[in-house]
Amino acid sequence: MGKKVISIVLGLIMLLSVITGCSSDTAPSVSTESTASESSAGNAGGALKPAELTMWTFLDLTSKNARAIVLGNLIKNFEAANPGIKIKVETQEWSTMSAKIIAGHAAGNSPDIFMINMANLGEAIAAGCMEPLENLFLNNWTEEQLADIDSELFKAGYDGKYHYEIPLFSGTFGIMYRTDLFEKFGIKVEDIKTWENLAEAAKKLTYVNEDKLQVYGYGVGYSTDVTDPHGVLPTALFSQEGSIFTKDGKPNNWAGEAGKAALQFQIDLIDKYKVMPSSSVALTSEEVYNMFEAGQFAMISGGSIRMPTVKSLTSFDPNYVGFMAYPEWNKGQGSSIANAYAWNTAVWSGSKNKEAAGKFLEYLVSPEADKMWVKEANQIPVLSSTFNSEADFINTPANNWMTKTKDIYSNSALVFSGAYGITGFALDLQNAMIYAYSDGMSVEDALKKAEKDFTDRNVDR
Repeated sequence: MGKKVISIVLGLIMLLSVITGCSSDTAPSVSTESTASESSAGNAGGALKPAELTMWTFLDLTSKNARAIVLGNLIKNFEAANPGIKIKVETQEWSTMSAKIIAGHAAGNSPDIFMINMANLGEAIAAGCMEPLENLFLNNWTEEQLADIDSELFKAGYDGKYHYEIPLFSGTFGIMYRTDLFEKFGIKVEDIKTWENLAEAAKKLTYVNEDKLQVYGYGVGYSTDVTDPHGVLPTALFSQEGSIFTKDGKPNNWAGEAGKAALQFQIDLIDKYKVMPSSSVALTSEEVYNMFEAGQFAMISGGSIRMPTVKSLTSFDPNYVGFMAYPEWNKGQGSSIANAYAWNTAVWSGSKNKEAAGKFLEYLVSPEADKMWVKEANQIPVLSSTFNSEADFINTPANNWMTKTKDIYSNSALVFSGAYGITGFALDLQNAMIYAYSDGMSVEDALKKAEKDFTDRNVDR
């Protein structure tokens, strides 16, 4: 695949000169009133046949989560504009949903509409479980519409002939941090240029606070519950020459010098720098987010998409939550490469209601819906035009995490190809840490075993 520094959405670059910050300080306030009368959810091609569509997502429509509320309102709009169509949402566990969808396709019982993560996208395309968008609506789009959605994340679901998904809820990984603690201990973001700089800053941030709470300078969870690549090791492998995978989807020298140094550095953050608890090997990523929200970590590895939720749950002033790029691994690179991601939303190829499902999928990425995702759920736009139409909202200085995500997209982000399967690669990198830290393997042997685990699952099966 090769190392690929990309711009995810063309509008991100176009907006470089006008965005200075975005998002709201706490969980977005979302109206629960449907706006069907103003909706563009109607079926321009004529009335749809009555049908009940099943949708799998990790969102719980009964919750107060802003994305869930927006999805609920979009469903109301679509159902009101298309009498006889009902959309039933079945909430799934996000870490297992993608594998369940692929397994369900093999058994002939997947939902009509679903979300697949980036790590499973290639496998899903190869399995044939996603209906080409060209068969649903994309062939009817104008050149202007196609240019509006064009991005590396949209291209990730393209096999050279067909597009299979729309990329909702995009983001990238980086460092969430406490701006108030940075100020308290005299730490400046611009001074954290390397991972060694981060470790030294984390040492200052590791202390017992006035409430006698142990605060650790940096947090990562290495439990194998994770489906996302956290920690130093992924960023080092992404940043090396040729990136983490070869062009045919095989591990690219995971046990080489970059991998060995990065895995050892992960261990050193616990044992040498003592800025992370030894329990990190057993912590889940969700527990790390929760501990950050509770004030137990000053910095954590996290996804930018989680910023609105994290800020809504902090035990401290949410204005103190910042987001920055990973520091550089290779000298002179500027920052480590982080992977960009989205929830790839698609129609099941085996659906008996493809027309209606396709119409709803198209509505989810309409200008109307994209504005709702942005303004009411604080999500990064899918469409370039939304950056322009909602510039005043996006320009809110209190939420510069969206600006920082834009910068990472433009300068140091990697999108995985959907041309081959990489299922479980994050699990393999987590296991490398467990093999080395808990099981006593050398870092080289741990990485070689992680390579074998990945190859056995994805290449040699």
